Parts: sequence; C-alpha cells; structure tokens
Amino acid sequence: MANMDKLYRSIAAKIIQRCHGSIKITKHGKIIEVYDVNRHIWSKGLAGLIIKEECKNADLKEWEFAHVRTYVIQQLLE
Repeated sequence: MANMDKLYRSIAAKIIQRCHGSIKITKHGKIIEVYDVNRHIWSKGLAGLIIKEECKNADLKEWEFAHVRTYVIQQLLE
C-alpha cells in the first residue's frame, strides 16, 4: 500500500503542477475552479477531467481516481 501511496502523491503533484497551483477550493476541500494551462481556460468542471487525464497517463484504474483527488485536496489544504 505504501507504493500506491507514493504513486497517488506523485500524480497529485503532477496535477497541481499542470495547473500551476491555480485551483480554487473551499476550506472544506471542495474543488470550485481549475485553470488548465494546456487549454488556457478557467473551468468549474475541468478538475475531474484533468485528474482523469493524468490518471490515465499513469495507467491507473477508474476506481483509483478518487484516491488521487483526495491527495490533491490534501496537498492544497496544507
């Protein structure tokens, strides 16, 4: 499980780096808006798409996407 933890954390770091940290979240950890540098737009529904793209690039299963999302939120709240 420790290896998966490292993998999820590294993918979460890639997602934050891709957005240059331009992710607006509430203090309770809900993602509101994301800026995607590849598309050059702010979007309210784009966070899920970016997470999905990065997870597919890392060959993760669909049920693992939620784990990565929690790590993204944890890193942003720190």
